[in-house]
Amino acid sequence: PFNVIDLTDCHTHLSYYTCFSQRATIAGTVIVGGFNPNIIQGGTSGLLRQEFRELEMLDEITRLQSDETLHQSVEGELRTSLMVNY
Repeated sequence: PFNVIDLTDCHTHLSYYTCFSQRATIAGTVIVGGFNPNIIQGGTSGLLRQEFRELEMLDEITRLQSDETLHQSVEGELRTSLMVNY
């Protein structure tokens, strides 16, 4: 069976991801329109770069917790409070 994808109304890399993630493999995928390579090759938005920075910081906090070397003042239920305390 074919997986037909119309990317005409997809304006972000996230919408492309959603369309392509409906199947486990690209085999049998047919793109019928609207493919814009700039969406996936045009760089990342400022918000996405910030998200990656925050995820790296949370990864470091998790590593330090795991190693039991995280300062005891770094605590919080939400990521914002963890990062502020870090």
